[in-house]
Amino acid sequence: MTHQGLRVAIDVGGTFTDIVVVDPDSHLHTYKVLNEPRAIGVKINQCIDDVMARGLSSEKVAVSALIHGTTVCSNTVLEGLGSATALICTRGFRDLLEVGGARRGANSDLNWSPLQPIVPRRLRLEVSERVLATGAIDTPLDEGELDEAIAVLRGHEVKAVAVAFMHAYANPTHERRVGEILRAALPGVAICLSHEVSGELGEYPRTSTTVLNAYLMDTVQGYLDGIEADLAEHHTPLMVMQTNAAMMASSHARRFPVRMLESGPAAGVLAATRIARQLDIDHAVAFDMGGTTAKACLIEHGEAALTQESEVGAGMNAGHGRGGGHKVRVPGFDVVEIGAGGGSIARIADGGALLVGPRSAGANPGPVCYGKGGTKPTVTDANVVLGYMNPQAIAGGSVAIDLAAARAAIEQDLARPLGLSIEEAAYGVHRVANATMARAVRSVTSERGRDPRVHTLIVSGGAGPIHAAALAQEVGIRKVVVPLFPGLFSAIGLQFAIQSYDRGRSVFFPLDEGSVERMRAVADEVRQELRDSISDLDLGGPATFHAYVDLRQALELTLPLPAADDPAPARTLVERFHAMHEASYGYSRQAEPITVVGVRVIANAEQGASTPQDILERGFSEHAGKDQEAKGLTRAAYFGPGFGMMAAQLLRRSDLAGAQVNGPAIIEEFDTTIVVPSGWTAASDAIGSIVLNFVGA
Repeated sequence: MTHQGLRVAIDVGGTFTDIVVVDPDSHLHTYKVLNEPRAIGVKINQCIDDVMARGLSSEKVAVSALIHGTTVCSNTVLEGLGSATALICTRGFRDLLEVGGARRGANSDLNWSPLQPIVPRRLRLEVSERVLATGAIDTPLDEGELDEAIAVLRGHEVKAVAVAFMHAYANPTHERRVGEILRAALPGVAICLSHEVSGELGEYPRTSTTVLNAYLMDTVQGYLDGIEADLAEHHTPLMVMQTNAAMMASSHARRFPVRMLESGPAAGVLAATRIARQLDIDHAVAFDMGGTTAKACLIEHGEAALTQESEVGAGMNAGHGRGGGHKVRVPGFDVVEIGAGGGSIARIADGGALLVGPRSAGANPGPVCYGKGGTKPTVTDANVVLGYMNPQAIAGGSVAIDLAAARAAIEQDLARPLGLSIEEAAYGVHRVANATMARAVRSVTSERGRDPRVHTLIVSGGAGPIHAAALAQEVGIRKVVVPLFPGLFSAIGLQFAIQSYDRGRSVFFPLDEGSVERMRAVADEVRQELRDSISDLDLGGPATFHAYVDLRQALELTLPLPAADDPAPARTLVERFHAMHEASYGYSRQAEPITVVGVRVIANAEQGASTPQDILERGFSEHAGKDQEAKGLTRAAYFGPGFGMMAAQLLRRSDLAGAQVNGPAIIEEFDTTIVVPSGWTAASDAIGSIVLNFVGA
């Protein structure tokens, strides 16, 4: 497959910006640069200019696609840096955010306290109105009370207002009227209406999602304005990754930034699913460890686990959340995210316990060893001290490493207070980080009825391959796959993305033979609404529309609406529902009725997306040229009290072609380092992935 121009994928993470460019001849060009918020666009342009200067294509080409994934939204929520936001709600529902958000997190967390609502109570304003679940108006909108609310908003200089009324999904008349009045009265203030952001039943998730959308709008507007201004010379629309691993136009992202919350992690999961299919791996866990967080997602039979709801802002964000975070009703991959990454700061708690994360050194000042002003020891500093990472430089030599500074920080803050050697303290940081990340892996396997021992860990992120084998051993996984370019994996995933837009509508009726035509009628209406809403977007070609239904017993699942030629569509849905319920939750209730609670339509435009073959066919041979010269060398590395300091052989990925290596070994690459402990073997597969297998200590 060839492209008309350069496809540029840009993934902005917590520490690094990763850039992957595919040219018309499917050559792959990779770049990894430290984040400097004011210089991201400049560095992207420099990378594009570098590709063009190489002249590898048969003729000079322009940029045909700019695909962007970013952590700006999730970081804004986690750090509390969004706009001053207000909420206008139905009278009697002022405290919905507080009550809904008070669901307890982990029962074992004795220090748990409810997450504070994004909107303070003084800016949660009530208006008399009431719409019934049928859509009938019970209480007309009191516009006089709305005028009083507007006066309060003016006094607080809010930047965004979320409007969420009871059952607005069934009849949005009141929300639309309030939107008109607010836009006229508060020019320049972002107005978000719940039926537009999340037009489905569920008062708390709909309200929470709308508030988050409003909270993010100003930040995302400024962020995208800056990126697009820097990249304007390429005359190509910027496409932004969504939580469901599909691209959307930047204009759509400005209206619905809440759909970007898991933008970066979604791209990595998409790439992992493609690798799982390519290698015929039926049961896998996609695991991504970057500079700030670690993410895990279950992959079964080549498909990543999906969810219609997730959480953000809690200590561990999970789609099957136990509570504690802000609820987000946006379809996407069911990713569990935890605050443990290469930049996570290690410290000693008041009781003397060694803790790692969730606070991170980020890109600025970063780990101590980067020499950019960091003073607190991090996971990366520990890995440098242990000998796992190159003690001179990483990221293809672009980031110098100060080993002495890392040792000094660990000695002062950890080793001396704990009465340990520097190596013992560093290994403690490494182990605690692994134990923390193991929670995320168990959350998507054993806590959901899956046996981790039959799963393969597909590892990515700059820090992931350093911890992969030890982490896998911690949870009972015996096989690890480290694909090509693991440190650039989310940027690789962006190359696989297609444009996709979705729209849903809440309904409520029993699933039976007579209800199927009703589902189809609703799907037709939703399809037309979706078609109208994306009519002004450049999809690059015709879109295909796919209809789904949300079905519920005690728990809810989403299934494709059976085709028109299915002779027994209701029976098909019942059988599929029970089979999926059994697989997802470990049981099914065959005798209980099933209720249809939603109909949704997805529009996909697949033109121009890369495939794994485009990237991987050339990737192995081209990647070999970027390997560091390591063959024949060794480096002393510490593998814990049971092994002590050992001489680990240093290898390149290309050294493993046709060979198997026994640990201890360290495989150094442009974008990451792979640690192979004792008891593990490493070999290369047909598409250049490194496969680690546990054979016993």
